[in-house]
Amino acid sequence: MTHAVVTATFIATEGDYLEAVIEVDGQRLHVMDEFGGVQLAAGTLFQAELWPMVSELGDWDAIFRANPGREKRLVRLDGWRYLALGVVTQVDPVVCDCGLLQLENPFTTHDVRCVGAYIGVTLARLDACLA
Repeated sequence: MTHAVVTATFIATEGDYLEAVIEVDGQRLHVMDEFGGVQLAAGTLFQAELWPMVSELGDWDAIFRANPGREKRLVRLDGWRYLALGVVTQVDPVVCDCGLLQLENPFTTHDVRCVGAYIGVTLARLDACLA
């Protein structure tokens, strides 16, 4: 998976390797705290690396039907799970532009007809660590 380096605002944490809340570009994200949030005061800015972990691949057709609005964003499902909505920008390896994140290899295909297709894949977890 491709990671993204972002400027984040620390909001709160339940502790190391537990759920934390950060804000990136005005969006609140619930992430796994791998950045030591217990040492930060609320409102602290820091450079974070976001690491998406794609869930087990589901139904191929569902991936291509999951984004009828042609969006590029993360939609929180529960906890630190997200639906990553984006567009396929290349194959071999597959790269999807999901706004905050560029997902690499969320699924595998060699079919160039997938480029430009809007998709939705489930992220089992979104991790954040110090950049």
